[in-house]
Amino acid sequence: MRNLLRIPVEQLNEREGTIVFTLNVSESNLFEKSIPSIRLLEIVKGHTIFILERDSDFCLKFIQSNPDRGTKIAKINIQDFRNALKLFIALTWSEGGNVLYVGRCGGNELRSAKSFEDQNTKFRVGKDGRIYQIGDKGVQVGYYKVRYGKKVVLEPTAKEIFDFQMEKIKVLIENCKKGDFLFESTLVQQIIVMLTTAFEVYTRTRFVELEKEGKLVDMEALYRHFISKSLREQLRKEIKARASKGEKTELEIFIEGRHINFQNWEDFKKAYNKGYGLKIEDIAVSANILNEVRKFITWRHKIIHSKDDQTIINLEEVPPENPVFTNKELAEKGLSIFRRFINLTLLN
Repeated sequence: MRNLLRIPVEQLNEREGTIVFTLNVSESNLFEKSIPSIRLLEIVKGHTIFILERDSDFCLKFIQSNPDRGTKIAKINIQDFRNALKLFIALTWSEGGNVLYVGRCGGNELRSAKSFEDQNTKFRVGKDGRIYQIGDKGVQVGYYKVRYGKKVVLEPTAKEIFDFQMEKIKVLIENCKKGDFLFESTLVQQIIVMLTTAFEVYTRTRFVELEKEGKLVDMEALYRHFISKSLREQLRKEIKARASKGEKTELEIFIEGRHINFQNWEDFKKAYNKGYGLKIEDIAVSANILNEVRKFITWRHKIIHSKDDQTIINLEEVPPENPVFTNKELAEKGLSIFRRFINLTLLN
């Protein structure tokens, strides 16, 4: 991390704030042509990264990046300030947008630039403490994983993994042409499997992220409710021994062992309740969405395990229920339901 201004990070507010300083141009290498880019400032506060850099086009760029709120960039070309003795620089950020100010100290001109959102570029902090850039102008990255040697130092968040899966499902739905019902039904059944798999991966990954964000997890409750009494003590010792090496937490090792089936609705609810004291019914947007998600999970199990054809996914309930066909409309409904559940639940 580069904090040449010695800004007290603990005093920064991730959502809004201001940084003001002057830069002695004559004593800096800001306009050195042989240096393609210069990073003046990089600060991490919580999940937010603040960067101030000069690029190869001599644009000063103020970047704020957060996994949930995206990446905002404000930039000003500073070549006209090459002969200035000192520069006044100010950075402001808020929910409404960010602004970069640059002016010559003692001069009358103060330039400003409002931020724009860059959908393709993300900045993340790896487990090694380094800041990594994911994507760039014209380069969109859907999934990423960074290794240093054999160790994974950076991977996507639960929400990023989920959003990428939803984007792939959206592409399948958009290219699902009507006319061949067998093809349509087969594709939609696979989309239902993808939706529930994305749900499982999200809820499992998010379960570990909550601990990393400072929420206390009740490990004893997890052992008690998900491990049989005969195996509990031995497994606890093995996991604690591995965790003592410091590479992974006890919870990470427990979850990696797949002792909780997050595709099982009751196990999913019990895990969050016993582990973190969270009741899904209390933190979700509506009971209707919960019921719909649960229904799709049940349908996924039928598609995978039943010997019967699933063109009508609820055939055993017809009548009195109306038939539910595995068609494009059902896939569109599923995409909407799962997105609403993940985006609106307080697990985020």
